[in-house]
This record gives sequence, C-alpha cells and structure tokens, in this order.
Amino acid sequence: MGEVTILLPAYNEEETIGRVIDEVREVMPYCQILVAYTPSSDETENIVVWKKVPMITVPSRGKGTAVDRGLKFIKTDYIIMLNSDFTYPAQYLAAIYQVLTKLGADVVLGYRAIKEKDSMSPLNSLGNWALSLLASVLYRKRVYDVCTGMWGFRTEALRKFQLTSQGFTLEADFFINSIRNKLKVEQIPIAYRKRLGTSRPKLKLQDGLKIGWFLVKRRFTWS
Repeated sequence: MGEVTILLPAYNEEETIGRVIDEVREVMPYCQILVAYTPSSDETENIVVWKKVPMITVPSRGKGTAVDRGLKFIKTDYIIMLNSDFTYPAQYLAAIYQVLTKLGADVVLGYRAIKEKDSMSPLNSLGNWALSLLASVLYRKRVYDVCTGMWGFRTEALRKFQLTSQGFTLEADFFINSIRNKLKVEQIPIAYRKRLGTSRPKLKLQDGLKIGWFLVKRRFTWS
C-alpha cells in the first residue's frame, strides 16, 4: 500500500489527530501519511511531530488550500483525504484503496450510511440529504453524501480538477469536478462517529446555504 498517501488536513485537532494517525497506521501500515497543518492555537503541531508524521504548513484555513499544497508534495499514485476529527473510521481506507486499484475508479467517496447516536443533528442530516439530492438532480449523477469528509482519488485525476473552494464547499467542488471531467466515480457505505471531547460540528445553517448556492452557480457558470 505504499502507492497511497493519506492526506490529513488539521486545524485545532489536538484532541483527535493522534488517534487518527494511530488508527490509519493500524489499518494501512505501509501507506504514507501527510498532515496539512494550519497554524493552530492548541497542541496539534506538537502531537504530529511526536508521532513522527511528515507535515506541511498551510498558511490559511480551508481544506481546499490543504489539498492544493498537498498535491505539490504527494508523489504516490493515489490519495485519500480524511478529516482529522476522528468522526470517520479509518477502517474504510483499505476498502476505498481497493476500489481505486482493483475496480479502476478515479474517485471514491464514502457516504455516511451508519451514523452513531448524536453524531449528527436532525437539521444537519436533513440538510445533507437535501444538498445531496440537489447535487444529484443538477449534475444527473446520484450522489448519496455530497458533504462527506472521506474521499479517495487517483492522483492524476485529482490534478485535473479546477478547484475554486477553500472552505465547506470543497466536497461539492470535488463532486462537480468529478462529473465535469467524466471520471469514474464509486461510492461505498461507511460509518460516522460522534465527535470526541469538546469538539463540535463546524457546519452551520449558513454553510449549508452556501453549499447549495455553490452547486447551483457552478452548474451554470462552468467554463
């Protein structure tokens, strides 16, 4: 599994980043790990250093920036992006890697089919369903979870993307670029865990509205 890099965007994740790294190493011991670190007010950086994981500094917040900078350093054939908040079980990384390599997929997303109790509020669940339905209708491709934080890519396919997002619209941008580039997209069911410690969901109602508007705007302004 040395052909795959697990990209972990991290900002203020001291409570979880160490556990995520340990879980990734247990599931995929021969993969490469790269942390895209945005300077934080906690001990995230020190924990990554202690875990002896390669790290690049991303000057501004946003997973879009993390992906853009990460691509400059990643040399493996495949990339799997995983949130650093421990809500996405690393046990599914191997399955995503298998779909990329054995089934020849360009893009694989893990849709949150099994949700741990209190992992997602009813409003967030409804919003995610509505956004996924909107994306499916606009782009004529059924997507079960357009906001998921677990994505796998063939690296050369990801390099073709024209990403314009930095924040919460990034995952929608992944989906749009996948469709526009006529890539082979596969979806696998995954579980979703409740956040640990004092960490709280970062996606708010206004963010959901921004994602919806982004999906609509990009549908009719793609050049």
